[in-house]
Amino acid sequence: MTLYDVIGKTYASTRRSDSRIAEKLLELLASSQASMIADIGAGAGSYALVLAECGYRVFAIEPSATMRSQAIAHPAIEWINGSADNLPLPNQAVDAVIIMLAFHHFQDYRQALCEVHRVVGNGQIVLFTYDPAMISSFWLTKYFPSFIQDVESTFLSIPQLIDEIQTVVGHVVNVIPFLLPHDLSDSFAAVGWARPELYLDGSIRNGISSFAKIDTDELDNGLSQLREDLENGMWDQEYGHLRQRKQYDVGYRFIHSPAI
Repeated sequence: MTLYDVIGKTYASTRRSDSRIAEKLLELLASSQASMIADIGAGAGSYALVLAECGYRVFAIEPSATMRSQAIAHPAIEWINGSADNLPLPNQAVDAVIIMLAFHHFQDYRQALCEVHRVVGNGQIVLFTYDPAMISSFWLTKYFPSFIQDVESTFLSIPQLIDEIQTVVGHVVNVIPFLLPHDLSDSFAAVGWARPELYLDGSIRNGISSFAKIDTDELDNGLSQLREDLENGMWDQEYGHLRQRKQYDVGYRFIHSPAI
């Protein structure tokens, strides 16, 4: 049983694709003649669906039955029960691989990268991930300090991730910072960077793995303090300037290994 078999029952309702993220993903994929895509760690398939609706054929690979059960069916998407370190696809089966905020969940990331390279060959790889060096500056950690340790122990640093990918693919990869829009529709961990009230919503928290791993006392205390600071104006006094921003670099990055 995966973590998301436990926490992911309402995942599809909060982890919807965001049009700005999808636009950047499609821009990167358009740099080559890709037509067959593997979406590894596809979740409930929000970005697989975006690709399918744009004419790509997609293998959506996801180990969680709970996630797969929430997927919207599409004739261009083939759902496969599988894990990243043992992909159920033949060699060079696809033109591109996408991994959208899933790489940090892979149990053996080096084996997963070897598997990705096996199925994509000289095709392109697109990861959407987070830079753990940024977590300590995110205001949310004031209320939930264990997020710092969780993120730093879960996500590879960007330099290490680049090195690992380049070692496998044998060529230089690109890092593209992605500034989060203030009205982000994909409710991952930083969704409330300018809308702190969102974190008081249990349905939002249920789709964020860091909240699932937090100690109950810390969760209760953090929520209580955040609620109080919103009511008495302390949050806005310290962070209210964020509400005026249209986008913000919280630390999310696209990693692009182009086709060769």
